[in-house]
Amino acid sequence: MEGQLMRISPQLYREAITHSSTGEELHNERLEFLGDAVLDMIISQWLYLHKESLSEGRMSQIRAAVVREESLAAAAGKLDLGSKVRMSKGEEKSGGRQRPSMLADALEAVIAAMYLSVGLEETRNFVLNLLAEPLHRACDDNFVCDYKSEFQEKMQAAGVESIDYSVTRDFGPDHNKTFWVELTVDGNALASGCGKTKKQAEQEAARKALRNRLSD
Repeated sequence: MEGQLMRISPQLYREAITHSSTGEELHNERLEFLGDAVLDMIISQWLYLHKESLSEGRMSQIRAAVVREESLAAAAGKLDLGSKVRMSKGEEKSGGRQRPSMLADALEAVIAAMYLSVGLEETRNFVLNLLAEPLHRACDDNFVCDYKSEFQEKMQAAGVESIDYSVTRDFGPDHNKTFWVELTVDGNALASGCGKTKKQAEQEAARKALRNRLSD
């Protein structure tokens, strides 16, 4: 898979592995934005074509599990992106090369650079090969992605004292309700999610909060 990186335009590859801490005008945040969308589309299309029995909600859960920071950071490790990223000495000294968020962002930027260089088909093959393990694991019927626990651990590490999930509304008949849940942190609304059960809605809210936190 590393050999496929050679197919990327040298200019785009340099941009993809340039961290904003370098102070250079062309760093990888814009490519990361595009790569996030390309990655979502590739995983969504694969699920639509190969998992015809899955509901929209289940496909969303699987996609979220595959593109979460932990999965992308592990995939970036396979490509040794940590050693390739260009960053400031200060960022490096603070552990930037091993930081999961940096690795995940760099991978998304590389995916965008590949997409712009060689097109969708080759990029799709690259992504599906690289993420085959987390994709098939997430498709297992017994797989459960616990975003609430992950979010709680991150917030506790950051010194947050109060995390609350509250149902803001529900609609539909009793046998087929949909719930909306709002997630607040220290009294501030952070994200909302919906689901067929309160637990599903809470997990969706936590997933969105984690995603929003990575985008900040």
